[in-house]
Amino acid sequence: MANPSYPMTARVEQLRLRDLLLLEHIAQQGSLRKVAEALHVTQPAVTQALQGLEQAFGVALVDRGRRGVSLTPAGEAALARLRVARREVGAAIEAALAPQRPRLRLGTSPMAALDIVPQALAQLRRALPEAHVVLTQTSVPRLWAALGDGELDAIASSRPVLGPGERPPPGVVVEGVGTERMVVAAAEKHPLSCTQPTVPQLAQHRWVLPPVGSQAVAMLDEWFSRAGLPRPQVSITSDSFATNLRLAAEGDLLTVAPETAVRNHASALGLRVIATPWPHLPGELVFAYRTSSLDNPVFSALRGCFVSP
Repeated sequence: MANPSYPMTARVEQLRLRDLLLLEHIAQQGSLRKVAEALHVTQPAVTQALQGLEQAFGVALVDRGRRGVSLTPAGEAALARLRVARREVGAAIEAALAPQRPRLRLGTSPMAALDIVPQALAQLRRALPEAHVVLTQTSVPRLWAALGDGELDAIASSRPVLGPGERPPPGVVVEGVGTERMVVAAAEKHPLSCTQPTVPQLAQHRWVLPPVGSQAVAMLDEWFSRAGLPRPQVSITSDSFATNLRLAAEGDLLTVAPETAVRNHASALGLRVIATPWPHLPGELVFAYRTSSLDNPVFSALRGCFVSP
């Protein structure tokens, strides 16, 4: 299909929200007939809507084959943005229903939730007491996926580890806001608390750790793999740093946690940072947001609490 010159304002403005959701139905059903059945319309109507969509975009969005239809690379790229647009429409409806109480969807990783997020939200409360922040705490990979899909307006998190050629999700801006380092911690009464253990000694003890896939566990795997050893035996898996530290303080378990969390609980729980053979290098904490949030007054105020102008 030829790629006509832009702007194509007239064609785009003629599209309906139902047309924009068509690609998602096609990706799910793989058949225009099944799409028509799901939408309770005729197949010619679906074909006509798809043709109008492709004319508006100026590229082929769907491959038509004997076994059905599938999205082209252009269609996949468009669908990623259209899913975000659908969620933005939902957010717009919520905003219209409660204009006096502006809302913001903020995600945080467990590490960012220890210090920088509570401080920022306290500042926001003083500046905009009527604001409604919906706070979601989850793992770093899930946060970045939710931000990319438009489920969250902004996140405070560790910077994700990107592979070669990978970039942050489209439409997302990333700004550094601080650092935090992970340390190994144990109860003061732990056999290793007053020593500088070797990697094999650390591997001989049991641990309480976050779930596999978390950055803390990935870092621990890297540390042990350098010594040619597998991850040590995990007795308890928990995604709460506070819970892990309390469990370590109550018994003979080692754990990995942000240094801020260990320092905050050290005195009350009787914890100690273990001197390990590897350096405890700080990792970067970032504030990332969708550019579509820039017009949200709550977001502008919150960004000022994280990032100095």
